[in-house]
Amino acid sequence: MSLQDQTADGRQSSGLLPWHRKPWDLLLARRRSGTLPHALLLRGRAGLGKNRFAQLLAQSLLCEQAAADGMPCGTCRGCRLFRAGSHPDMLTIAPAEAGKAILIDQIRELCAFVALKSQRTGYQIAVISPAERMNISAVNSLLKTLEEPSEQTLLILVSARPSLLPATIRSRCQQVRFDEPPPEMALAWLAPQTGEQDPQLLLSLAGGAPLHALELLETGAVQGRMNRFDDLLQVARGEADPVAVAGAWAAHGARECLSWVGTWVIDMIRLKSAGAAAVVANRDLRERLQWLGERLDLKTLYGHLDRVLEASRLVDGQLNQQLLLEDLLTTWAGLARAR
Repeated sequence: MSLQDQTADGRQSSGLLPWHRKPWDLLLARRRSGTLPHALLLRGRAGLGKNRFAQLLAQSLLCEQAAADGMPCGTCRGCRLFRAGSHPDMLTIAPAEAGKAILIDQIRELCAFVALKSQRTGYQIAVISPAERMNISAVNSLLKTLEEPSEQTLLILVSARPSLLPATIRSRCQQVRFDEPPPEMALAWLAPQTGEQDPQLLLSLAGGAPLHALELLETGAVQGRMNRFDDLLQVARGEADPVAVAGAWAAHGARECLSWVGTWVIDMIRLKSAGAAAVVANRDLRERLQWLGERLDLKTLYGHLDRVLEASRLVDGQLNQQLLLEDLLTTWAGLARAR
């Protein structure tokens, strides 16, 4: 589904995800009462559609014929300009490259943008995503605009890690929290799109985030996960060189590999602690994770989880990713063979 899905009369019908209804209705009520805040912080884990919500809200505010439920018409000049990415009262700020920072010059552009009057006599809207990627200079530049907002201006900050934003930013925004939808709602939305793949497994691997689950399917990440797990098993058994495996993982994508390893170690800890009653994310790997976990005590597993989390924190920095993986996998090989 896309924001451009429309009914026969052109009105959008599927831009709003089922679990977005509550925050949408809340903001719609604020809009009707004239109390919509000048800055919103959409917060919640990745894969819940916060960016999609932000764009749909922006289009609704810029639409000239929005429906009673706030949905944009899709056909007016404002909607056409929005879809073309050329609406003069809409600005999106994002890192120039994935994983990079949002820089002060980008926020200065935003400040200059909101200092002008609307070109279509309505709202001026800027979306910053992911907001936690602003560097300190960018944050300081944004603060003045948040403290002295212009009329009919809405800043929408989107963040999966709001704790990384300074309190001075968070306190100046109306926070809108996005939680994982109930499993039955998530599965009802996800299942028709998964073909032969088990939607419950996908949702479990995605931590309950439906859009992340769909991304795992569409990118082939689930099969890549199985390949990486086979590598980990072979390293544990002494059947694969951890240095060679690290090289293959670095080529595949260090961050994704570390993410999978983290879920495996957490599941091993759960199985070690709760046994048959344990609820694990990697449901299809339960028996093999049980076998691996039996070779290590809880203290060792928690220690290795700390190493994985530290590697995940460092992976986007200046350290060589392959060396980071080599250290992790060599340590893992030593732990597994010592038992």
